[in-house]
Amino acid sequence: MVSISSSTPNDTSPAARFAGHQATVLMEDGLYRHLRFETPGKRGAYAFELITWPYNLVVKAGWTFHFDIDATPDMFVLFRNTAFSGEINPGYWQEKVRAGRDEIEGFDPDLFERQVKQYVVHSIRDGEAPRGIGAEVTREIFEMGDIDHEYGARAALEDFRYDGWDFGDLSEWDFRDYTPGFLHCCHAIRHGIDVYDAARKAVAA
Repeated sequence: MVSISSSTPNDTSPAARFAGHQATVLMEDGLYRHLRFETPGKRGAYAFELITWPYNLVVKAGWTFHFDIDATPDMFVLFRNTAFSGEINPGYWQEKVRAGRDEIEGFDPDLFERQVKQYVVHSIRDGEAPRGIGAEVTREIFEMGDIDHEYGARAALEDFRYDGWDFGDLSEWDFRDYTPGFLHCCHAIRHGIDVYDAARKAVAA
């Protein structure tokens, strides 16, 4: 097995959670790779694995996603060419997920809260909302509503009425976003490839 050290990031980007990781090459035979990334002494904190074979890549980082694309034998090339070093492209990469699709997106409570508050603010500015609407929304929805999941959040909005005012047609409202697990795995892939590439350049120098 070959150990490769990762440099420590100088910023607070998501890649910083992998600071101190070492990449261990468990197996490498052309496009067949099995790499494990972890920080020694951290008991597997943020550890992850990248496994590749022609046209396929699997990332295991607490969540597991299997990516494949028929046009790209080396999946490292796909991830290198569709995002700058240190960055991710979840919008494009999610199209390549073969297994784990049900974990790509999920209800985002923060997104729900932002959208509701923006709607209320716009209604107040446009003179459409009655006096006291802000306090009532806070009480009925954010304090008393069962809004930890999408069904409850939508029900809270649909049931809300105050002095003849409501949230109107909710069919176009979207409270889903990329899950923390999917984003974490995207960052793991990008970081792992960057460390792998840097190590190969160092060996070739």
